[in-house]
Amino acid sequence: MTTGSSESPDDLLKYLELVASNQKVNARNFQYGFSILRRINICFSTAGQHLTNPKPLIAGLLFLRAQSAYKAAVGMSLAGQVPESFQMARGCLECAGYSLLMFNDTALADLYMNRHTSADDLKRQKSAFQISKVRENIKSFDERLAEIFHENYERSIDFGRHPNLHSTMSAITMDGVSETGSFTVEALSTDPKVLAHAMRNAAHSSDRKR
Repeated sequence: MTTGSSESPDDLLKYLELVASNQKVNARNFQYGFSILRRINICFSTAGQHLTNPKPLIAGLLFLRAQSAYKAAVGMSLAGQVPESFQMARGCLECAGYSLLMFNDTALADLYMNRHTSADDLKRQKSAFQISKVRENIKSFDERLAEIFHENYERSIDFGRHPNLHSTMSAITMDGVSETGSFTVEALSTDPKVLAHAMRNAAHSSDRKR
């Protein structure tokens, strides 16, 4: 069993260089998909440029963090870090969902900021920001958007956020198992279908913010 690493255990720099190389190559190989990802980022950036004196402030900050998570998800999907890209996609959804929740109820901003003040504050914050409540808040604006949010959130869990079947098996190459009894755990996937799936998911993670 291998992890996609070179023979030397001191391979971090080589790995990062391969990540950067894969990102550039796959941006060219998946030109149409990448063009969609770029347009989504432009929407983020344009909104951010007009984000003046947001109320509450933390809602604006979380919107910007959503874009950062989106960029990370895109970068990971292009690199071939497929399960990890779904983790970032979930982060994007959560940042955006929390932002909208506080925009709709500004009193939640104080609750969010006081999360670590006491055990009771932590409990109240967790209760107020349950993902089911985030989804219901989105539903109050757009019912279909809430459905899309739920679908994408569950997908991000299934394919990466939790170490379950889909996320574990999507980065494994089973060639040669019957002959050698070995398989490869891929740190960087090269399967075009797997890469395309990760890129689509990165794009979908922004659906609820359009």
